[in-house]
Amino acid sequence: MATKKIQPPQPPITTTKPAPAAAPSTDAGLDMMDWLQLNWRWMGGAAAVVAVAAAGYWFYIRSQQIKTTNAERSLMQAEQSLQSGNLALATSDLQRVVNRYKGTGAGTEAAMLLAQADYNAGKYQDGVKILQEVAGKAGGSEAAVQSLIGDGQSQMGKSADAAKSYEKAGQAAEFDGERAYYRAKAARSYLAAGNAAEAKRIWTALSTDEKSQAVAAEARVRLAELEARRAGKS
Repeated sequence: MATKKIQPPQPPITTTKPAPAAAPSTDAGLDMMDWLQLNWRWMGGAAAVVAVAAAGYWFYIRSQQIKTTNAERSLMQAEQSLQSGNLALATSDLQRVVNRYKGTGAGTEAAMLLAQADYNAGKYQDGVKILQEVAGKAGGSEAAVQSLIGDGQSQMGKSADAAKSYEKAGQAAEFDGERAYYRAKAARSYLAAGNAAEAKRIWTALSTDEKSQAVAAEARVRLAELEARRAGKS
């Protein structure tokens, strides 16, 4: 009789189910929201600062435009008084423009007209004082202002001071011919003050100025005169 082999018991078969996929993280979204919440007030403040700065700049530009317009209108009224022969009223109007609109083109022009009126009346020191108050901030009129100061100083016999003012005018001049013209005035004033060395320095530089032939020709004549004077003293 055949015997059956007894099989050992088999362990139960189990199936392992895959773990469910993890839900996508929302940390990035939360981080962005947190950042916006934390910085929203700052962002709003920065925008406000930019807006205020822009408004301030616009207000400044607009106020400067209004100031320039008012200055030109006031200068025109003063010029009308001057042309009509009412010197007292013109002087008062010009002084008002100078005091109220310093730093504007009209304010500078008013100062020059007022100084010229003083010069015509023989009040050179008063005219120079008015011009010195606008000198250094006269913009495109700086050369003319400095030259007019030199004219007043020259009339008062202050030739050395006049020469320095004319040199400043030359430095402020925009064009070559204008620059040479003012430097020639400086050389003449230096010579009038007895400073032949400074006069010679300027005339020597001007004598070879190809852009200002008329001044260069005068410079060569002046140099010859200086040389003749020096030879006569030796």
